[in-house]
Amino acid sequence: MPRKAAYSLATIQALPAQTVYASAEASKRQMLAAEAIIPSIDANEVYELSATLARIVGPQFHRDAGERVAGDALRADLVTLVLDLSARLALDGSEREGGAATPEDLAREIGVASKTLQRWRRAGLCAHWVIERGKPRVAIYRECLRQFAQQHRLEFARACNFRRFDAVERARMLDEGRALIAAGKTLNLAAKELAQRSGRSHEGVRLLFLRELGVQRTTRRGIHEHAGRFAERAWRMGIDPSRIAQRLDRSESLVRALVDRRRAELLRGVQPSWVEISTFELPGADETIPCAPAARKPQLLGLQDGDLLAVILSARALRAAFPRDGRAAADRDETRAAAMHYVLRRASRAIDALPKWPERSRIDQIETDLRTALRLREVLVERGLVIAWGRADHLCAGGPERLPSDELRMMARAIGNAVREIVTNFDPSRQRFDRAISLGADLALAKLVSTRRTARAAVRHASGLPMRVMGELAQWESLVEPPIVRRERVLAALGHGAALRSDNKDDAPLLARRYGWGGYAPTTVERLAEEDRTTVALMTKRLRDVENRFRG
Repeated sequence: MPRKAAYSLATIQALPAQTVYASAEASKRQMLAAEAIIPSIDANEVYELSATLARIVGPQFHRDAGERVAGDALRADLVTLVLDLSARLALDGSEREGGAATPEDLAREIGVASKTLQRWRRAGLCAHWVIERGKPRVAIYRECLRQFAQQHRLEFARACNFRRFDAVERARMLDEGRALIAAGKTLNLAAKELAQRSGRSHEGVRLLFLRELGVQRTTRRGIHEHAGRFAERAWRMGIDPSRIAQRLDRSESLVRALVDRRRAELLRGVQPSWVEISTFELPGADETIPCAPAARKPQLLGLQDGDLLAVILSARALRAAFPRDGRAAADRDETRAAAMHYVLRRASRAIDALPKWPERSRIDQIETDLRTALRLREVLVERGLVIAWGRADHLCAGGPERLPSDELRMMARAIGNAVREIVTNFDPSRQRFDRAISLGADLALAKLVSTRRTARAAVRHASGLPMRVMGELAQWESLVEPPIVRRERVLAALGHGAALRSDNKDDAPLLARRYGWGGYAPTTVERLAEEDRTTVALMTKRLRDVENRFRG
């Protein structure tokens, strides 16, 4: 007998016990009513639970009208309710056209795995208890499956058309893959070529090769692979391409092409995640969402990171300076979050479309988009940390700085992890940023068992507690941040007029415009050249020279 299905909503879970004395006719009527409601439920909507259950149980159902639930949870629990109600009816499977079959038999009939049917049950495919040879079994009516297939045509067709590699095809694929790799192709390109020949998916063939072939040491690498790795590392360190070409005994144009190819390879390893918002598909979204004033000027608040005691004190000072109009601040947060998700979405799609030898301007645009998303995420994380430390002030009597060093560091790690996760997954169309941060911070702090709520003698910290609370904002951060430029020196030159090893006072603003520091938006080299009325080549050389002057 299969494991009993679990509910996620306590109100629906209590219904079978509340209606245990209902007649068979009433149970059947409730079961059919629930089945009729399931296809109309949208997984992405929110529903009033009492109104939905009143349509099943009847007007005698009384619950708090304010309880609202997500559509996916409601749909899954109604499927489980149908299964529980069917256990009272002594069904034999012949009540509907086509009869009923067990999930395993039905999966073999349509050519899918039985786990696929289990997944479809959460999406609205109803199952029932039927009596087969005197024993109760879970079965699915073929009529229910047909109705589900009509409502989910694409998913149903994709699952039915999927087929695994048989032994003969698998052996042939591996032999041809070894031959292509031995001829100099990469594992990915060999999988792509064989997928096109055989009509298989690229990802399926690639996973087969990774599982069986892996990265062979005897594989013949491309003649430019090692040179490309060396050239890209040297280029990131600010070395002129002409010197790299001289060192590798290759032409300067080839070195530049190898650097661009290596940059594209690194970008293909980036897997940015974003939240899809309905406004992304509207006409003109590319000109409006990432170009909003709040997104174009990602100015940091000024949280002093690097020392926990300084972080706590600066967070309090920043909270005191927060605007009284919270709605305006929330609008700015939501605008920045939407812009962050949009540029990540645009960069991800551009990465997928990169050819083997990409254009330099396309790579620069992708890196600029990732840099823009990083700046927006940095602003949101900083604002979230300020709010989260406010929640810590409420929790700890006298302030969190009264805690011992180890407990304070543990609290800082918990707050930082919670804030970064919330910012990464924040959906501005469904939440308010400050409320999401406050809730996440409260949950993270509640998990710290050692946090003391009662007042006690203050801990005296002889010195500061070095620790960065911002942490790593994205796994692709190192690809878009210049490794040789000291950001602190650039910001100091912008704000305090620090003396530079250059007579040009525009050096620091140029780097700030390029990388999005000091309230500027990240800019491509082509746009910088257009704004300064010069060529891309001259702007590239000027940027390299200025970066070397700010070498840290």
